[in-house]
Amino acid sequence: MEIILQEEHDKKIIKLNGEIDMSNVDDVKNRINSFELKEIILDFTNVKYIDSSGIGMLIGIHKNSLLKGGSLTIKNVDNKILKLLDMVGLTKILNIMQEG
Repeated sequence: MEIILQEEHDKKIIKLNGEIDMSNVDDVKNRINSFELKEIILDFTNVKYIDSSGIGMLIGIHKNSLLKGGSLTIKNVDNKILKLLDMVGLTKILNIMQEG
């Protein structure tokens, strides 16, 4: 999993490239948390697979950001992953942006 912090239009975007599963979820979570961002924007353009441990990671990051007065936004989510997030009810609590 490649994790890149980029700045776009005065916002910091965390771009994820690869799969999010139990083999790397702790590393992904730790890297995201290490950026110490209040407003977390994850770009899922190059994420094509996420398992239940990745779903749990998103819930944890969402809860932590709310406790800090921030938010979690996920953008450019693959349709299959979006369907999964919808099935587990996360589309009702997470801010999801689809571009283009």
